[in-house]
Amino acid sequence: MARSVIDKHLARLPKEQAEILLNLRDLLLKLLPNATEAISYNLATIKIHSVNFISFDGFKNHNSIFPNSGSATKALAKDLAKYEISKGTIKFPLGKEIPHALVKKLIKFRISEINASFPKKSGEYLEFYENGRLKAEGRFKSAKLHGKWQWYRKDGTKLRIGELKLGEQVGNWITYDKFGKPYKTTKFG
Repeated sequence: MARSVIDKHLARLPKEQAEILLNLRDLLLKLLPNATEAISYNLATIKIHSVNFISFDGFKNHNSIFPNSGSATKALAKDLAKYEISKGTIKFPLGKEIPHALVKKLIKFRISEINASFPKKSGEYLEFYENGRLKAEGRFKSAKLHGKWQWYRKDGTKLRIGELKLGEQVGNWITYDKFGKPYKTTKFG
């Protein structure tokens, strides 16, 4: 099996430390099935739809998670009370697995935070399910849905596509069955 960029990146660490971080990576990929692996800012990083979601790495005296959010450590302060934290880092003792329950809370917080960050000033809009899969994508113009939009089911299959002009449905809208095949077309305006 080919080694991923994260496998290669963590290979520089002592075996036990690397295994703990690879277990973290495996958990993140299990909970976020469409996520991808990358190295960003020289850290092992999990991305969803090109968004840096969570980064992590090993250091001489600890392992760290970087939630890619300055507010995650504040929002989860109670859960993180026994760890050394800073605005953007959570440090874990060497030789200790990172608790799965904590990882799940970080994922839930990050999905919520990312969803709240849209629409962007450019009008770009993305919304994600709690499993990191894309729920909707499109653009806003004058605070209204505008242009081509797509919606997806929680399993990642396409649900519907259509076009809007300042919030009004226009053109052909296609609805897809659970297998991703078109089954209904509705014409607007």
